[in-house]
Amino acid sequence: MQAQAAVELSVIVPCRGQMDCTRECVRALLRHTTVPWELIVVDDASEDGTAAYATGLVDAGAVPTQLIRHAAPCGFPAACNAGLMAARGQFLVLLNNDAVVTSDWAQQLMALIRSNPSIGLAGPMTNFAPPPQQVADVPYRDLAGMHQFAAHWGQTHRGQWFTTPKLSGFCLMLSRQAYERIGGLDPRYGLGFFDDDDLAERARRAGYELAVAHDLFVHHHGGRTFAGLGLDTNDLLQKNLQLFAEKWGPESVSGMREVTVAPWIPSANEPAISDERTERARVSLTMIVKNEEANLPACLDSVAGVFDEIVVVDTGSTDRTREIATERGARVFDFVWVDDFAAARNAALARATGDYAFWLDADDVVEPEDRERLVALLGKLRADRPAAFVVRCECDPDEKGGGGQTVVDHVRLFPVGESIRWTYRVHEQILPALARAGVPSVWTDFKIRHTGYGNSVVRGRKLARDEQILLAELEDRPADPFVLFNLGMIAQERQDWRQALAYLERSLAGSRPTDSITRKLYALISRCHLELGDLPTSLAACERGLANDPHDAELMFRKAVAHLANGQPAAAESCWRRVLELRRPERFSSVDQGIYGHLTRRNLARLAAARNDLTDAALHWQAVLAERPGDLEAIAELERLNSRSGLPVEGGSHD
Repeated sequence: MQAQAAVELSVIVPCRGQMDCTRECVRALLRHTTVPWELIVVDDASEDGTAAYATGLVDAGAVPTQLIRHAAPCGFPAACNAGLMAARGQFLVLLNNDAVVTSDWAQQLMALIRSNPSIGLAGPMTNFAPPPQQVADVPYRDLAGMHQFAAHWGQTHRGQWFTTPKLSGFCLMLSRQAYERIGGLDPRYGLGFFDDDDLAERARRAGYELAVAHDLFVHHHGGRTFAGLGLDTNDLLQKNLQLFAEKWGPESVSGMREVTVAPWIPSANEPAISDERTERARVSLTMIVKNEEANLPACLDSVAGVFDEIVVVDTGSTDRTREIATERGARVFDFVWVDDFAAARNAALARATGDYAFWLDADDVVEPEDRERLVALLGKLRADRPAAFVVRCECDPDEKGGGGQTVVDHVRLFPVGESIRWTYRVHEQILPALARAGVPSVWTDFKIRHTGYGNSVVRGRKLARDEQILLAELEDRPADPFVLFNLGMIAQERQDWRQALAYLERSLAGSRPTDSITRKLYALISRCHLELGDLPTSLAACERGLANDPHDAELMFRKAVAHLANGQPAAAESCWRRVLELRRPERFSSVDQGIYGHLTRRNLARLAAARNDLTDAALHWQAVLAERPGDLEAIAELERLNSRSGLPVEGGSHD
């Protein structure tokens, strides 16, 4: 079992319905909480899907997250107490699910408590709370304006704070020491009201001061849960006032006066609880890097000015990687490497402030013509119409020409959301989270060039690293088809055919016919059997795969190879001619693009020459040359055909 990561801060969000508010609350937390923290969602018998949403947060793993569920309603104080008892942080925050935190909120409250050992509780200023925390008549009418107001408020009141007899419980931080001394909320206050007054009374009697960070503004929609439940708030107020007076004596309420707090009303043309804009969506470029000073300049220069921000997570560089990123306008964050690419990518996502995230590796480059297509696509994005966009990544061959022209379909652009997070430690995936969130995938017309396979030595080191990570993940996911698939790919690249076959067959046994890796698995298994000399089984693997998908070009290509190895050139030619009729479909795959053209035509040209059909052979070599100008093999074969036939063959001579 892995040790739990240390956390400084535990944020407890009690929920009773109002899932849209909870989404907005958590989204703001993920964007604006930059200390090591955990999220504890306490679902107090919601009936609107809150529990399912919170389960997605746990699965997404953006931050350590706990879900505590109550089968029957227990009320706000009891829900808070359940979260407090589960919390691991040295600072504990009770946060209403209709609150929206702002930049650096946690650091400011923590710094205030740390500034004086007598301060045990702290809170911010807000639009919806009794004085002295109330900022009356706030000017903003949407949450984008709220964040601008909060920044201006912080600058205007920088460094200001004061003590107060009580704090509103909508956003309340306690030190661990104070909590352990005074305890949590009194559950006798039921659904709420005066539970925070009661906590303040106990804190003061224990010798603690309560402080307000006057330079911190946090938005509070106010009263959403009570309104959603249709409660008579005045009646609840009076009952809990009486309970408070009975507990602490009549003098405890003698100075209290009735305070009217107006709920926040957004502008009519804005969603009530969303800062999604109708204009062009903001896009954050997110990257994870380590010692990439050789690659990073070309990568970032190829997309300079394209994105609204650049978020770079550095996992331990010892060269100039950080300086290069900073010089090009990136916000750079440190991340301790834990052998988990998904965790690092999620750390970058957590820092992104855009509506969408686009990701690049340091050894990716966007060529000028594709940059224009990318800019055009980003200009059409709408935050209120979320979609994920698939980009084709063209991988350069190594310095010896190995690796071919592999093209991989990647989701490179997708909406930022608290439940949309990467999974798998290596060859990390975003598609599962997008599928759970119901985000559709759209194919685009632009490409990214990946240069990372150009050096076989570097490639070998990456394979060794990936293998170790995959083997560790296999211990946690012993039958996971995707992990087994990737281990099989590594073994096959090393030409360890038996080991590859063992992994791949286990992967296939756990895969569904509709999984994107299934087609590839049949092709890889066919090749392993072919390399091991088992031609009938190699051919049978192709037949099984084609029965599942008769239009898969790679399987048809492998079937042709098996037929040819089995001494069946006519059957092989029939398969290769069928490949030329196919086009790469809009579905996720990783395949050498040459299969759809020059690789298949080379084989057809050789078969034609073998049966002395020199005209057909020349036509195929000419097609290869048209696809790949300067191809040395095509030029040599055309010259050879020219000498055999005694007739000039177009393309057969060169200067």
